[in-house]
Amino acid sequence: MTKKKIGLPPWKYEERIPTDDFEEIIYEKDGPIGRLILNGPEKRNPLSYARICELAMGLHEMDMDPDIRVVIIKGAGSAFCSGYDLTPGKAQANNPNPDDYRKSIAWADVGDPPGGVYYDPKKDHPTFAKYEFFARELYFRIFDLHKPVIAQVHGYCLAGGTHLAGFCDLRIVAEDAQIGFPTIRQLTIEGYQYEVWLMGASRAKHFLFTGDPMDGRKAYDWGWASDVHPADRLDEETDKLARSIAKTDPVLLMSTKAAVNRQLELQGFRTGMRWSMDVHSAGVRGSYGSNADEFWKRSAEGGLRSAVDWRDDHFGIEYPAGDATQ
Repeated sequence: MTKKKIGLPPWKYEERIPTDDFEEIIYEKDGPIGRLILNGPEKRNPLSYARICELAMGLHEMDMDPDIRVVIIKGAGSAFCSGYDLTPGKAQANNPNPDDYRKSIAWADVGDPPGGVYYDPKKDHPTFAKYEFFARELYFRIFDLHKPVIAQVHGYCLAGGTHLAGFCDLRIVAEDAQIGFPTIRQLTIEGYQYEVWLMGASRAKHFLFTGDPMDGRKAYDWGWASDVHPADRLDEETDKLARSIAKTDPVLLMSTKAAVNRQLELQGFRTGMRWSMDVHSAGVRGSYGSNADEFWKRSAEGGLRSAVDWRDDHFGIEYPAGDATQ
């Protein structure tokens, strides 16, 4: 019997999917260590609506599991995460709302399944409710989780993938990882500007003005990454760190994480993230000009790869897109 997919925001489940039935991520327990593995290696693990929902469910299960003390988020295959799934053609098929303006941008899963958060065009457009709800709620679930969350980053970590890693408590990266936000050059402003809190304003501006990638070593030197290791030692070193942290009493870990996060909140972190999304939503209404229009046109006519190739060539972005979705 085919499992029924429920398209609800990840904090209001109509039906909880058992972890053994996850399709978009792999759910692993290894003593005190929990692993959530993005499982779409053929496209470098893009963040679709379904994958985000399973991540949120998996985080909730691990938060409630008394045996797990530390959570690791990683990617299967050659990359951590290629960003949000922009594969053209899915939005129209998945969208039950015939007047949804977002169909025009051909963003995969952009339409809300039945039971989703869509209001109506006038109300939804100013808030970009789908992106705000399904993405931000996942990231703040990581931020608010009662257990430390480590992002283990290898290969590409692009656009939305940097959001996923950025809201984790620690980022352990491979030296040759490629961390970037290429869509900043032609498609959208960065939706959260969390980078300011990790790297400072000057380096965050450099990262976001150019769209150029940082390798793992630069990400560590600039403060984005917590630690950096050769790629062939990344699994070993991340596991070693997680097991070291897991020796600490879980209540003490929970209290320490909360205390540090409260300092960020007192400095305005949570308000800043909301403000970033307000600005992002306002920009979406203007489509960010001719370069964004050209990108979507090429994606619709020739496929996403052709649009990404045009972007990289036009702006001189210095890494190959391959089959990355962003």
